[in-house]
Amino acid sequence: MDQLAPDLRTMVRTPLFDSHIAAMRKAGYERELKAGEMLFRVGDRPDTFNYLLEGELEAVDPATGQRYGDGATLGPTQFTGDIGFLSGGALTIAIRAVQDTKLLVVEREVMLGLMSQIPEMSDIIITVLAARRRAQLERGASSLTLIGAEVDRTIRQIAAFAGRNRIPVRSLTLGEADAEAVAHACSIAPAAPAVIFGKHEVIPDPTPRKIAARLGLDLTFEEDEIHDVLIVGGGPAGVAAAVYAGSEGLKALVVEDLAIGGQAGTSSRIENYMGFPTGISGADLCWRGEIQAMKFGTRFAVPRRAAELMRKEDGTFHVTLDDGEETCARALVVATGVQYRRLPLDRLV
Repeated sequence: MDQLAPDLRTMVRTPLFDSHIAAMRKAGYERELKAGEMLFRVGDRPDTFNYLLEGELEAVDPATGQRYGDGATLGPTQFTGDIGFLSGGALTIAIRAVQDTKLLVVEREVMLGLMSQIPEMSDIIITVLAARRRAQLERGASSLTLIGAEVDRTIRQIAAFAGRNRIPVRSLTLGEADAEAVAHACSIAPAAPAVIFGKHEVIPDPTPRKIAARLGLDLTFEEDEIHDVLIVGGGPAGVAAAVYAGSEGLKALVVEDLAIGGQAGTSSRIENYMGFPTGISGADLCWRGEIQAMKFGTRFAVPRRAAELMRKEDGTFHVTLDDGEETCARALVVATGVQYRRLPLDRLV
């Protein structure tokens, strides 16, 4: 079955071409790190693209301060980041210099511009970043820890939200040694469900919305911000509209109240979609579309629900979200799909 970035060892290590490095040199600058110095900490926004010229970097487990397992290092000709670089979401893994290191640094917005201008470079970078996110998901390497999903409905909802949105998490069972150690480090009751970000940050009254906000997925908008296209619904139709809008250079925003992919994202195998003769999971299909749209600059706000739509006298569409926040767009695409409802019949099981 077709997957995006399945060969981790090959794709994570794919180098950029000399011409790509030359383009980055024109747009960026060099930076040096001393051995032991942090490049990024958990929760930082990836505001720069960092290409290693000399030295070595490692991914750091915030709970232990040690390296994340085998292969969690980068050397010359490699670069930092995972797929969250496209959206600017918060980092869930810290990066530290193992030895004195020299970097070629390009500001994030400038780098995204270069990627749009040089498709071959963009293809390599996106494939590598996607492979790293898949590796995180498979290894459970993350700074977001859930404790007690087996007994707490809210924690299960957060786990489901994270899974459907490809957010790496570490899930621990109440009573196990690791869970008790985390609880002790955070000074919380060892028998209580909890959500911890990083090493000590306990999320109070956790919800999927709070987790999204902490990770930078729950976008906020400028008061006078006007989008070219606002797409309500992040299923296959909404994501396809996002790709087409972004590829035409339009400023697009997708608002989705649960997870990118909609109902299709829960399908284990889709075989009737053009271009995938061996089938593809719904989650992978929609993830491809989301990455493709982000490549063109489309933004995704999750989990956000459009509560009210109206057209203003100047012809723009005014959208009020469920938390009262407002934004405007020159064009509106409604791709909300369907929602299952129960018949209002007494004693219906």
